[in-house]
Amino acid sequence: MDAGQVPGVGWSSVMLSLASLGVVCLVAWGALRLLAGRGVGKASGAVRVIARCPLEPRRSVYVIEAAGRSFLIGVGEGPMTVLAELDGDKLKAAREASVAAPGFADVLARALGRRAEAPKSEAPAVPSEEHA
Repeated sequence: MDAGQVPGVGWSSVMLSLASLGVVCLVAWGALRLLAGRGVGKASGAVRVIARCPLEPRRSVYVIEAAGRSFLIGVGEGPMTVLAELDGDKLKAAREASVAAPGFADVLARALGRRAEAPKSEAPAVPSEEHA
């Protein structure tokens, strides 16, 4: 036996490993498709997550709606905490205002001095550094 050869490692074992990996990937993909069609992992019932804002890698705040009421929930390393109950009318107004706000691409284009197209609503101009 040559010193450069490792017993049991050859093209046939490499091809068998790749074929096995392919079969495992196909089974996982099929299982995800099957479970997604049945609603596994989707929100159901009376609770909806309206918004999520990550604060740190392990801390976030959520706005959830349950039974017609809205809550601000803090999630971290410890138990979840109800931070506040939110007014539904003010929450709807805030959601509508955020929809009208320009997107990241619009803000970036203005910051770089390009205007792809006119914004839907006039937002405050981004200050440029040319004045400094």
